[in-house]
Amino acid sequence: MRISITGKICFILLVIFSLVLISTTLYQAFRERELVLKLGTEHVSALLQNYRNGLDLISNSHQPEQLTHYQQTLAEQKNVLRVKWIRTQGDDFFGSVSADNLPSDEQEKLALQGQTTQLTTSHNGKTQIVTIIPYYLPTQSISDAKPVAAIRMEYSLDKQLDMVEQHILISAIMLSTIFSGVLLMTLSITRKHIVLRLQNLRQAIDDVVDFDDTSTRLPVVHNDEIDQVNESFNQLMTHLSVKLPDNK
Repeated sequence: MRISITGKICFILLVIFSLVLISTTLYQAFRERELVLKLGTEHVSALLQNYRNGLDLISNSHQPEQLTHYQQTLAEQKNVLRVKWIRTQGDDFFGSVSADNLPSDEQEKLALQGQTTQLTTSHNGKTQIVTIIPYYLPTQSISDAKPVAAIRMEYSLDKQLDMVEQHILISAIMLSTIFSGVLLMTLSITRKHIVLRLQNLRQAIDDVVDFDDTSTRLPVVHNDEIDQVNESFNQLMTHLSVKLPDNK
């Protein structure tokens, strides 16, 4: 099966565009995801810092009853899924300890020993940042004191990642539109300046073969490679028009 010049050009451009689109999409997805993670982490750090400042005020004013209200206010912040106040059994500095405040996993137990944990999790299409930090009283020295509690925050990245997917989709549509325009322009130029001129050359050769017509001349306008072939054809026809009568 023969493939025309136009078909070959279309195939080459399609391969190039596919590679560019895939590489650009992957790079953009990676960069935007990294940016979302960075901004999300910074937002979580800011929220936790404000939370610790509020806890310092509560501990200094000796009003532990404000803790629940303050925690609810923080949980209502945008993209915050959950805020947990983690304490050890027998600690009554911030009031009585309930079962909801006790550590439920190894990371929460480590936070009560002074270790900070921050990780990004994805489950069932849901992505979130989980941060667990120890909390020290304002009067304590972190270097030699044991945390009196820990704070766990779960922060959703779903909305931000959905926006990333929308941006990538829009970019892909824009690139496809631009490519379609470039492809149509390329095909139009290829047909006008290459395909039609080659067809004219072929038709002139067929006329010589079928009808011994050596009077055909092809235009030489652009002085490109095809015009050089046309010039050679014209010279051949001039030569044949002189030689053929002698052979008869």
